[in-house]
Parts: sequence; structure tokens; C-alpha cells
Amino acid sequence: MSIITLALATTSCMKLEVQPGNVIGDTVDAGKEAFQSIKRSRNGEEERDFSHKISYDPTASNAINITNCKKEMMEVISASELTVSQILTESSEVIGEEDSKSVQCAAKVVVTKNA
Repeated sequence: MSIITLALATTSCMKLEVQPGNVIGDTVDAGKEAFQSIKRSRNGEEERDFSHKISYDPTASNAINITNCKKEMMEVISASELTVSQILTESSEVIGEEDSKSVQCAAKVVVTKNA
């Protein structure tokens, strides 16, 4: 296994772990990710991870509980004077026992600061 470190003139360093047999594909993927990061930085955007947790509403379905969690998370992001321009990944889950459930959601997003 080799480790390649890419130094970017406009950003910090990026470390890439390359598995044998995947050197070319992993290097291309890292290059794409670095390019996107530089492009976003120049546009005043950045990637951020957010997570949120709410109490489970037993009168609503799992889908509605998850939707409510995501909605609240986006409201928290907006209240922090950020605008989401792209959602890169998102996840959610209902956790806990029957009488003490909660809903947790998370997202990796591209944000810009509101002017």
C-alpha cells in the first residue's frame, strides 16, 4: 500500500491512501476531489458536515420523522447564515428502543455564507 500526498498551492495538503491495483483510479478520483475543492473555494463555497437529532414522534411514520429531522437540520444551517448550494451525501436513522426512540440525520453539503 502506498500513500501519496498532494500539495495544493491554494489549499492545504491532501493525503491519499492508494490500494494496490487501484493506483490510477484512486489518483484520478483524488485529482477530481482536489479540483472541486479549489473551485468551491474560489467561488466562496466550502464543504461542511452537519448532523441533527430529534425526539421520535410515535404518532408519525419513520419517513415523516426523518423528513422532520432533515427539515430542522436545514433550518439550523439557514439560521447560521449559510446557504446550502449542494447536498453531497445524506443519511438518517431511527435509533433506540420502542419507548425511547430518536431520529438522527446527517449531511455533507456545500455552503456559502449569506451576504
